Amino acid sequence: MYRWERWPETYRGGVHFMSPQEAKEWLAHVNRMGMVHTFWTFGTPYIGGVCNCEYPACIGIRNRLDYDLKVLLKGEWAARVDLDKCNGCGACYERCQFGALKREVSLDKANIDMMKCFGCGLCATICKPKAIAMIERSTLPALREAW
Repeated sequence: MYRWERWPETYRGGVHFMSPQEAKEWLAHVNRMGMVHTFWTFGTPYIGGVCNCEYPACIGIRNRLDYDLKVLLKGEWAARVDLDKCNGCGACYERCQFGALKREVSLDKANIDMMKCFGCGLCATICKPKAIAMIERSTLPALREAW
């Protein structure tokens, strides 16, 4: 039984069910806007909500970056730049909400600090030459325990 069914008085705003296709379309829309997707649990294993936010408006991102409060954990993936494919266009620079991506001045290409990367993939989705790949965090020894 879903939590909202057990305690309907808690959910006064109502519940809106989306089809998987509607959810995918909405996530694609906010992704184009540059929003970070986060999942919040309010009593695991129940997903309490999917938030699409940005720094500094997002309290989860802000608490993690500004105060190192682990209310927001990093994702299962981390971004890596293939310098041979990167053309230095800079489209990805502004997409990073976590301060992990910058322009490498000497190369005039993108550089990602993988220790700062939260794995949201916003940089990869805007990269036209497909120079940014998402790598499974667990395959990288230095990042394996960096949540």
